Amino acid sequence: MKITGRRSIRDRLGSALRDRPVVTAIELLILPLGLGLQAAGVVPKPKLPLLLLAWLSMWLRRVSWRSLGLTRPKRWAMTLLAAALIGVAYDALDITLFLPLLHRLTGEPIDLAQFDALRGNAGMLATLVLASWVSAALIEELLYRGYYLNRLEDLLGRSAPGRATAVALVTAAFAFAHHAQGVTGVADNLLAGLLFAGLYLASGRNLWLPILVHGVIDTASVVLLYFGYRP
Repeated sequence: MKITGRRSIRDRLGSALRDRPVVTAIELLILPLGLGLQAAGVVPKPKLPLLLLAWLSMWLRRVSWRSLGLTRPKRWAMTLLAAALIGVAYDALDITLFLPLLHRLTGEPIDLAQFDALRGNAGMLATLVLASWVSAALIEELLYRGYYLNRLEDLLGRSAPGRATAVALVTAAFAFAHHAQGVTGVADNLLAGLLFAGLYLASGRNLWLPILVHGVIDTASVVLLYFGYRP
């Protein structure tokens, strides 16, 4: 009888999250709230709590990460090769074109002061490479492209305008989450966020391509900073 009761509560809450737009909208407001608290210095790292809340919402609605795209690509070798080529090519464009252009437009260089101690520091390099793949590539893609993009489409509709609006909102939130890098850093991450969202949709909503590309880009950037590169 206790098990049945728990399932009943889960189903009732899940039904509200699925079928009531107002409840969905309130749920989605947690993301900007978390990012705002981060910007104010109240919550230094809201990423993991947001991911746990996303998992709770999915559990209540009986939605799996697999259904959102965390599933084996049809061709792993091609996915890995494409991710390596796209990631390296994007990082090269970012260094030679995007960042200089954004610097000129904003009048400010990207703020990478948090990485000042990285140059020549092998231990910090290893830590940041690991963080690039776990905290950035995996968790951010699960959270932004996997969870929030699809959740926004639940609210806005699965039409082309709804999808475009969802991509724009998720990308803006992703960019703002990097506010510590200054206005140029936010703009730079806006471009990266559009790339990741485009890869997610172009791959048939498979999360592995944006995860891998994200990891390659961040790893390449960290390695360059280790060897003394400064934009």
